Amino acid sequence: MAGENVIDLVPAPGGQLRPVCGGGPANTAVALARRGVPTALVGSVGGDHFGRQVWRRHIAAGVRRDYLERTDQPSTLALAIVDEDGKADYDFWTIGTADFDWTGRELPRPDPARVDLVHFGSLAAYLEPSAQVIEHWVNRARASVPVSFDPNLQLSAMGSPEHVRRRTERLVGLSNLVRVSERDLSRIYPDTDIDKIADEWLALGPDLVVVTLGDAGSVAFHRNHTTEAPAVPVDVVDTIGAGDAFTSGLLGWLTSAGWMRLDRMAAWGNRTVVAAALRYAGRLAAHACTVPGAP
Repeated sequence: MAGENVIDLVPAPGGQLRPVCGGGPANTAVALARRGVPTALVGSVGGDHFGRQVWRRHIAAGVRRDYLERTDQPSTLALAIVDEDGKADYDFWTIGTADFDWTGRELPRPDPARVDLVHFGSLAAYLEPSAQVIEHWVNRARASVPVSFDPNLQLSAMGSPEHVRRRTERLVGLSNLVRVSERDLSRIYPDTDIDKIADEWLALGPDLVVVTLGDAGSVAFHRNHTTEAPAVPVDVVDTIGAGDAFTSGLLGWLTSAGWMRLDRMAAWGNRTVVAAALRYAGRLAAHACTVPGAP
């Protein structure tokens, strides 16, 4: 996993804000590690109180910290603005924080004998200088192991829809598997059917594009099939971290089933395999919606 650790400031009773550890790649790494999938996070941790909170979270979850740098810089903050349906938008404080200053960093070379996949995405894949460091790393890694990408788009921090769309398509082209939400697609492809977008993305290079549809479930697009899975009904507190939980379930199921290898990705063309992965991921996403902040 490569990306940022973020402190989400989420609404609490009495008009207060509660700081909760978040960040798309960090959430995904934590969710995988908690379920017994060996996971390491490549990134940075701030030198403030929040950074110590982040570090304790990874220790408790069992995330390997070999490639996490502890810095003197402050942690990235995100103010979560949650609507009546539990959906969240964010305001970010990213300038001068620990999560994106990756200049001069040498990222680990994935050994297929020890590493099942490389996963990346979210703010660190879009904000410089971390964006270019991650892109170069992914470009090297994809010759050895499958690459997974979760854009987790936040235009308030990433830039204009046109800029983000170009960057996203470039990174999609480096990936074997992409998980994206329908909501994020609408931000950079307004008034465009997801089937059309998925077809265009498959043409860029991925073998599998999975779109999460909120309470409508999820749908996976492969050259051989289109497979849908219903959502699990729950009482939603908020949707913070639900997409990351889904991604962790998708990657965890495919890895544990033995299909997360370059020489076994043909199994992704099997509707039964993909449907099982979608159902498992959907259950994890549903649980994430029942707790405030990322689980």
